[in-house]
Amino acid sequence: MSNAVTEVGEFFNAWAIYRKVMANNYMHHEEIYQAVKNLLTEQWATQPFKLLDLGCGDASFIAQALQGRAIQHYTGFDLSAPALALATENIAPLGCRAELINTDFMTGLAQVKERFDIIFTSFALHHLTQPEKAEFFHLAHNALTENGMLLIIDTMREPHETLPVYLDNYCGWISEQWLECEEAFTAIFQHIRNNDLPETASVLSDLAEAADFDLATRVYQLLWHQVLAFRKKTAV
Repeated sequence: MSNAVTEVGEFFNAWAIYRKVMANNYMHHEEIYQAVKNLLTEQWATQPFKLLDLGCGDASFIAQALQGRAIQHYTGFDLSAPALALATENIAPLGCRAELINTDFMTGLAQVKERFDIIFTSFALHHLTQPEKAEFFHLAHNALTENGMLLIIDTMREPHETLPVYLDNYCGWISEQWLECEEAFTAIFQHIRNNDLPETASVLSDLAEAADFDLATRVYQLLWHQVLAFRKKTAV
């Protein structure tokens, strides 16, 4: 079987789980993206902007949040070609210039030449190690305009929650709440325990400050799911 066929099969297997999570709002995407939409409305009501979406997936939720905004250029990075094909369809109604690029988001971020007003990432950063997260903030800082914003949606540990405790707590919460996904629990828990490395919000803020960002602004929080916004430090 070719790699492309394998990728499509794996994507749609995962996609079935993803659609159930979205349909039941298990990860609070509706509330999270309403908060994102409100933020964009407040700060970019009519001002044109360029947005870089790291790990964009099918871009369905961010496309909805961008409706009515004066976005000039949308760039999305993702490793899944099938997801990017769907993202192309979801971004098209915005009527902006769009580039969907099949690449690892850290590789793409390191190579990007353009400067963006908003760098956005949703539920992707927690897959990086802490040194990789530190590098992420430096790369994001370099890719932002002077008045740009880094906007992060992710799972974050509670202040005194160790990673092993978090993994037990989060998987326990899923087993109690994600009832429509019960047949996929083994795959879900395996993915989480093998791939998830979330930090606390304070650690992310410290890493960002070391990369010359101001302290984080918490835009939204429900349980472990948070939205943080970062601005570059202003010259004194």
